[in-house]
Amino acid sequence: MRILHTADWHIGAKTDDLDRFNEQKDALKQVVEHAKNYNVDMVLIAGDIYNNIVPSAEDEELFYKTVVELSRNGECAVVAIAGNHDDPKRLSNANIFADKFGIYLVGNIDNISIDNSRQGTNIWATRSGKGFIEFETSKGEKCVLALLPYPSYYRYNEIKREGQSFQDKVEEWLKPGVSQFRDDTINITMAHVMSFGVGLTQDEVLNYTNLSTTFNFVDQKLFHNKSHYTALGHIHQATAVNKERNIFYSGALINQFFSINNDSPTNVIIADIDNTGVQNIIRQPLNVKLLKKFTVNSVSSAHKMLDNNPDDLIKIVIENVDNIDAEVDNSEYTPYVTPSDLKNLRQRHPNLVTLSVITNEAKASSEIISKKDLTNAEIFEHFVKSRTGAEPDDDIKELFLSLMSEGLYEAD
Repeated sequence: MRILHTADWHIGAKTDDLDRFNEQKDALKQVVEHAKNYNVDMVLIAGDIYNNIVPSAEDEELFYKTVVELSRNGECAVVAIAGNHDDPKRLSNANIFADKFGIYLVGNIDNISIDNSRQGTNIWATRSGKGFIEFETSKGEKCVLALLPYPSYYRYNEIKREGQSFQDKVEEWLKPGVSQFRDDTINITMAHVMSFGVGLTQDEVLNYTNLSTTFNFVDQKLFHNKSHYTALGHIHQATAVNKERNIFYSGALINQFFSINNDSPTNVIIADIDNTGVQNIIRQPLNVKLLKKFTVNSVSSAHKMLDNNPDDLIKIVIENVDNIDAEVDNSEYTPYVTPSDLKNLRQRHPNLVTLSVITNEAKASSEIISKKDLTNAEIFEHFVKSRTGAEPDDDIKELFLSLMSEGLYEAD
């Protein structure tokens, strides 16, 4: 059985103020082509389909058009789960027509129903229940798919019990699905969670949890040993949580944030699996724009960086300069930036997405700024930098802000 694993499409997302819809549309065409060319039996979409809880009509149209094309008239099963950016009820409600095409949209583990009267010529769902769907192929293969849409007490309509950790609760939520795994089936887990192994040691994770609240990290040990492949979403960087156990983040559809981890192509994962395990894995790159950030100390250096990277989306930070309002001759060695300099940069370089200037005066004053004048994001950045010596990746920062907005921080 061959699967394609993708996640974090974030349809409707912007990078700063730049609309990325057309790039997302092009990237999704590539996903459809790869699914067709590799003749995959199943496409797994591990959450964060949309960037907004209430997507636009244009965003929804793109999603539904894409999954219908992926299904190849029901020859390929398409299974998508809700991420933290998705409305679980809105997603599940579309099943009234979706499963007629072999498309299964899962917002909550208690809300998995299938039309098992539809039997395709290649793959079809045979049964479902809390947290799982079982499939059968024309080759006689059977596959059990254990599902965990973005888990939270609020979304799962539950109250945290005293003394119960989030790890314990996730294990409880996973149990109904993974309990269906058998020796004669291909066993796959799909979840939208933050797991250990994404570039952090557990000691580093403890540093994050020294905040007044707690990150909801999921230990990879919770993923069942009988799971031949675990398809994860939530982290935008393609990451192997555990190669030996085939626990992977596919990464996002397009590079969305300016960070050191987004200067390489995105990809989808193609995996061949039977009931003895994974036989082959291919990481198929997507042709998408790269995001690059450069810090320079002169306007001429900014022009040079932009000229050298014409096909990429660029963020420029000009620092160690003085008096942004001064209209002076700005040679390579003059530490001044004028408004006309900035205007010229933007006019000459359409790939310049974000431009900021940090003057020496502003840099000095920022060193004595009070925490009460900082945003939550800035406080978090200062905290991480003080502990690690580096700024947090945008993936981690986005998770922090999304958890704060949902009120999901719960002390153990």
